[in-house]
Amino acid sequence: MKIQTTEGISFEGHDDKSILDSALSSGHVLEYSCKNGQCGVCKTTLIEGEIVEIQSQLSLTEKDRKQQNILSCCCAPKTDIIIDAEELSALEGIEVKTLPARIHTIEQVSEHIVAVQLRLPPSANLKFLEGQFIDVLACGVRRSYSIASTANEQFLTLYIKKLEGGVLSQYWFHDAKQNDLVRIEGPKGSFFFRVPKKKVVFLATGTGIAPVKAILDKLESQAEVYENISFSLLWGNRYMDDFFWQPSYSKLKLNFVPVLSRPQAQWVGQTGYVQDVFIAENTSLELTQVYACGSLQMIQSASEKLMQKGLNKKCFYADAFVSS
Repeated sequence: MKIQTTEGISFEGHDDKSILDSALSSGHVLEYSCKNGQCGVCKTTLIEGEIVEIQSQLSLTEKDRKQQNILSCCCAPKTDIIIDAEELSALEGIEVKTLPARIHTIEQVSEHIVAVQLRLPPSANLKFLEGQFIDVLACGVRRSYSIASTANEQFLTLYIKKLEGGVLSQYWFHDAKQNDLVRIEGPKGSFFFRVPKKKVVFLATGTGIAPVKAILDKLESQAEVYENISFSLLWGNRYMDDFFWQPSYSKLKLNFVPVLSRPQAQWVGQTGYVQDVFIAENTSLELTQVYACGSLQMIQSASEKLMQKGLNKKCFYADAFVSS
């Protein structure tokens, strides 16, 4: 069966293989993140043909279904199909690899978060775009973590949040030691910086700051190219000590707004949720791009509310952290 996009790209499809996996195995990269139907990043519109659902499209609403929206990670073609999906040419040539990695450093940066640096073999030649993530395979499980470092740094930096009862949380917070050997698989995901419009807004919650930091660090090194672009970062946390990183750029003009969801007596900044704080500014969303990374609830809320306020849906890029 033939899968075709409205851009004219076509590739072979199979009724037992998701549209997304068929695209990736054919060398075509479409938007995606979790690959299990929860985040909705791979949502596209079915223009022609029929599909079969091979796993539950959890993030689709009834409105989505009525509008013929589907999740490319959950659906396979039943007939030849045409979908309204964009190929991400920036990811062309980036190869997903499985590699050994050793823990170079591990540091607890807050009560709930550790920063881990991973050292790859000299021959690894891992290429990625700032904003992408890797899977770490350790203790018999696989978990996804966004890369907080830029592609030209020596080590891969991860920010890892403690989860009660988490298999890898036990490892990272209690058992992991310098020079421990783990395996990684990546890079993955389609969260990366696009050609900017007039205004760029980053919304992050918790360790969702990791890919945003990587993108901003990269932008700092190219700041002269973006001197006419307005950049804002709204970063939300539950507790004050979870603001373990402070952006301090000498070239990039960035408006940074920390937001605390659980107000504390000594807190003097913004309170609530990052998407609501941004919307309350009542700024025009014309020529605006929004990059959102963090909790699924924030991503869904931000997407819905910003579209209602007039944000172009093709200017909203997200990486939702979902449960394994």
